[in-house]
Amino acid sequence: MVKNKKKLLYIVIFLFIFKPLLAEESWYQTAANLHKEWAKTYHTVSDIERYTNIHKSVIGKAVKLKPGKVSFPGYPNQLSMNVNVSNGAMAEVFGAEDFAYNGKTFYSFTADYSKCKKKEKQNDCTHHFGSVRTELVSKKSKWTFNEGTEKWIHYAFMPANNMLFPKNHERKFTVGQCHPDGHKITWMMTIQKANLIFTQEFTSFKSNNEWKPSSMEKRRIIKKFKVNENHGTDSWTSVRINFKNTKKPDGKLKVWIDGKLAYDYEGPTNWGKKKHKGKRRNVCYFKFGLYSNANLKAENKYEAEGMTVFTDYMAMAKTEEKLEELLLKDK
Repeated sequence: MVKNKKKLLYIVIFLFIFKPLLAEESWYQTAANLHKEWAKTYHTVSDIERYTNIHKSVIGKAVKLKPGKVSFPGYPNQLSMNVNVSNGAMAEVFGAEDFAYNGKTFYSFTADYSKCKKKEKQNDCTHHFGSVRTELVSKKSKWTFNEGTEKWIHYAFMPANNMLFPKNHERKFTVGQCHPDGHKITWMMTIQKANLIFTQEFTSFKSNNEWKPSSMEKRRIIKKFKVNENHGTDSWTSVRINFKNTKKPDGKLKVWIDGKLAYDYEGPTNWGKKKHKGKRRNVCYFKFGLYSNANLKAENKYEAEGMTVFTDYMAMAKTEEKLEELLLKDK
């Protein structure tokens, strides 16, 4: 009898704690479904035509989109969440050579919250107040950074449409991150309001010349954007990252923005354990493109559609010299 009472008590406690969470999950799923239904009537042309029109509005002249997975030299990748890109959600942009950061063409990533997906345990539609992504991710079972791996990364990007909202602190747009197992990140480049924010999470700090365990996050505004009528900006931002992933003191994470050192950290850069609570914490995989959060917090529904970032001059290599060699091939 006592054992049965204990079991009943555990069930009651479980329902008391988790029922509100399940109810909240259900509310966001309902809201996502309603948004999808609204989008069916709001969008009156095909995706490729709509995305092309967004580019034309931003650039100021007609362009041609070549749909397909975006090329990122030196970075083996695949599509995250099996996103459909044949409709122009990822595309190479032709006809705007004077607008490109380098060369004759550039690329774009476009995301609509109405296309949010659920895959296995990840439900983007309900995650973080409603998320959606058009992203590249490292190939399956291939970590970009293992213990001791050092690489250089470069890319230029422009938040072009429905990405800069100075008065909305909820919405976030990630344009590059390194992700271990689980929901924590190693580092990420995020746009919030009209600011570019770089965040690093790690579990070590230096005290009396010794590295000691801790749980810390460094979050720094590294650029402020000038916002235009498209909720975007008119200028490119160049990003260069030198990252060495290690539990040892010789780790480093340095970020240059528009040629100037904006973030400079030296020391342990991962959690040091192969697994923590079943998750691998000493490795991370690079993700690149557009990942948008809190779309259900948008002031207007249409502002959670056609979210577009332009990218150009991308490459990844083991050394800065090799990085420059790859960038010279950019067309």
